[in-house]
Amino acid sequence: MAKFVLMFNKQVIKEYPFQKESITIGRKPENDITIDNLAVSGYHARVDKTGSEYILTDLQSTNGTFVNDKKIVSHKLSHGDNIIIGKHTLLFLAPEINEKASASQDATLDLNKTMMLDTARQRELLSKQQVLAPTPKKPKKIGVLSFLDGSKLGEVELRKKLTRIGKASTSEVRLSGLFMGATAATISRRPSGYTITFTGGMTKLKVNGEVVKGSLPLKDFDTIELGSYKFQFYQKEVE
Repeated sequence: MAKFVLMFNKQVIKEYPFQKESITIGRKPENDITIDNLAVSGYHARVDKTGSEYILTDLQSTNGTFVNDKKIVSHKLSHGDNIIIGKHTLLFLAPEINEKASASQDATLDLNKTMMLDTARQRELLSKQQVLAPTPKKPKKIGVLSFLDGSKLGEVELRKKLTRIGKASTSEVRLSGLFMGATAATISRRPSGYTITFTGGMTKLKVNGEVVKGSLPLKDFDTIELGSYKFQFYQKEVE
């Protein structure tokens, strides 16, 4: 099982096993990994497990997030990575990633050996592989809204073709506020991906800090603001 080891001045403070699909890191006690230091933002970073990969994302923190001394916005973690948050270090340990990488490397070496055979034999082997090998299924993904503003709304899965956001009782994502529209925005699920649309009202819709007055395709880890609410969009694999 993957885990994080929290260290300060090269001294181990605590270990955190990765037991959920997503964890947050920050100064506020609501985070899965709490770092009580003024250099750390309230909600500083998050890690999402997508399939066998672990994706670290900086949540627009004040002082930034660093991996192996390089500042990142979004980064695929590897076994042994050092994550620097404020004055603390989180060591990421996931031996299973190394094992999968070694298996993949061995498979590549075997393929190279096969390519060294004579041409006729090679064609015969490749022909058999094409007949016997099943067509891999493309992983199915679903969009998720993850709230970052401390509103305790958690995460909302976007399973419907159209998700309405606003204060109306019919909205799938209900938000409050004096200027919040009955339906302030919608998110449509299409074969090509997810698209957010501003539907009018006095509350501004922003994506990554830019005001949206029409429709905009969403990308993984886009940050969305609607009035005082702030949440992040990403996609995860589902069975």
